[in-house]
Amino acid sequence: MTEHFGKILVAVGLGILFGVTPSFANDLSVSNVTLGTRDPNAQTVVVSFNVSWQNSWRNKINYDAAWLTVRLNNAQVSPTNAVLCQVSATGMNPAGTSVGSGTNLQMYVPADGTGAFLQPSSTGFVGNINTQNVQLTVNYQSCGFSNSDQIYANVFGIEMVFIPQGSFYAGDYNASTASLNSGSSDNTPWNISSENPIPVTNASSAGFQYVSGGNAGEYATASSFTVPAAFPKGYNAFYAMKYQINEGQWVQFINSIPAAARLNRDLADTNHKNSQSVLFRNTISCSGSPLLCSTQRPARALSYISWMDLASFLDWAALRPMTELEYEKVARGPMVPNPGEYVWGNQNINAATTISGTTEDGTETITAPTNANVNYGNTTFTGGDSAQGAGFTQGPLRGGIFAAATGATRVSSGASFYGAMDLDGNLKERVVTIGNAMGLAFTGTEGNGVLNTTTGYEGNATIAGWPGLDQTTPANGVDGALGSGFRGGSWADSANLLRTSDRTEAARTDTAALNTYGGRGVRTYDGP
Repeated sequence: MTEHFGKILVAVGLGILFGVTPSFANDLSVSNVTLGTRDPNAQTVVVSFNVSWQNSWRNKINYDAAWLTVRLNNAQVSPTNAVLCQVSATGMNPAGTSVGSGTNLQMYVPADGTGAFLQPSSTGFVGNINTQNVQLTVNYQSCGFSNSDQIYANVFGIEMVFIPQGSFYAGDYNASTASLNSGSSDNTPWNISSENPIPVTNASSAGFQYVSGGNAGEYATASSFTVPAAFPKGYNAFYAMKYQINEGQWVQFINSIPAAARLNRDLADTNHKNSQSVLFRNTISCSGSPLLCSTQRPARALSYISWMDLASFLDWAALRPMTELEYEKVARGPMVPNPGEYVWGNQNINAATTISGTTEDGTETITAPTNANVNYGNTTFTGGDSAQGAGFTQGPLRGGIFAAATGATRVSSGASFYGAMDLDGNLKERVVTIGNAMGLAFTGTEGNGVLNTTTGYEGNATIAGWPGLDQTTPANGVDGALGSGFRGGSWADSANLLRTSDRTEAARTDTAALNTYGGRGVRTYDGP
């Protein structure tokens, strides 16, 4: 079906299922994308679509949301080089937007107009979202199209959780390696009570002391420096991805960027897993010219990504990297630290060993042990896909697999205080460190959907101030990893690395793409 608008031919777009997660993990679905009313003078067009997800909530503390971005392109079958377009009005429920047929919903568009948050509006809401004819009006001139172009629309969605403004603690009374403390003779945690600069000195007590994990290029314990005001410390409100990036999301990302950029993001090449086969449960394969990628398990958390890969995805998705202080805020919330705790708030940790069924289709669960709440310890799985061969027996699980349909608790589901899943284990979280100058230069600038086109550096993130940005030739974009690090541990790590305040690898610079490396993004909240 097509509609002719003067010289512009607007066609039905592709309904992208971005984040195909199982029924116990909210099942975000975007479908039936169409293009409607246009204004040739303002060069805007209405994009309509349906949105659904399960187990949504809004309480007095926080809520979940779907981050929706609109891309236009001129290829109907394959959304090659789909370009992010700006929503025409910003704020809460702005003109030109509609939450559709659903009730208890609101639409929030950030000031830069790069996307919109669809989220519950009523405190006390718990249930499933299923709304038809959601509408966003986008400016097609903002993404390089004119009234004479034939265009198609794609809508991408990512599940997020809202992290409210407020104080929190970083550190756990020295119970974890290199946890932050208040002084050389004071093991109380850092109290982050504002976004003001933090003077990190060699205080004996009642201050902010840095404790080093001993990584190359990392500040030594008791070093003096300042965490700048612009560095996102976690006090101000932000949204965080509910799950780590999954294989389905990555395939849709890479297949929508220009052909030259795909070559640098090919997870099957020699810079990544170096195989088209399933290795450590990663099922991504890429072939052809132009390169096209596919996955057997779209709900599975994505491994084998480098810092450069993560930065590219987040830039494209109009998100940004998470800092290590924000990691502790998402995990712990405003609670006083429990020494040695994991992200679910205590020291109860039980590794999954057995997966339900014989095929992991996105609805699989963990059947043993019955109190399993995390994937760690280099476990060899039974059940699920494991019968298909060695490539399926060790590695990451699908996002949110420990969240049962009923009766789930924070501990049993391995959830953070604010409802983010899999912050511990499964795959390491790549974060921005406070442990060196390059990390501290990060100011939290959001991605803008535009990737590098410089020959040889196609597909790199291009945002100034992001860790890994080429300092000699910034036009090359993010081609390194200095300023990044890891938190949370992985499926192959011991329990100690999974502790909320463990900073063993917080300033570990690594450009590699290994089977234990994953990531997620965040976005600063700039609303009322």
